[in-house]
Amino acid sequence: MLGNESLVGLLAGTAATGSAVVGLYIGYQAYRGLRRNDEPAMRYLSVGMILLFGVTYLLAIVGQGMIAFHVAPLSFQGVFRLLVRLLQLVGLALIAYSLRVAARGRATGQ
Repeated sequence: MLGNESLVGLLAGTAATGSAVVGLYIGYQAYRGLRRNDEPAMRYLSVGMILLFGVTYLLAIVGQGMIAFHVAPLSFQGVFRLLVRLLQLVGLALIAYSLRVAARGRATGQ
C-alpha cells in the first residue's frame, strides 16, 4: 500500500504527465493552424505554446525523474527549476509577441 506522501507524489507526477500530453496536443494544433495559414503570428504562437505547455512540463518530469532515480544529484533541482522558468518566460514572450504581430497585421490590412 502506498503511503500518503507516495500517493501525493504519484498523483503530482500523473498530473504533470497529463499536462505535458495536453500541452503538446495544444501546441500541435497551433502548428497545424500555422501550416494551414502560414501567418507569422501563428508561427510565434505555436512555438510559444509548445514551449509553455509541452516542453516545460516534459523538462520538469524528466528532471524530477532524474533526481528521484539518482541519475542527477539533488543539487540539480534548482537548475531544472531555473530552466523550466526560463522556458516558460520565453514561451509567454513568444505568445505575447504573436499577439502584437497579429494586431499589427490587422492594423495594416495584411
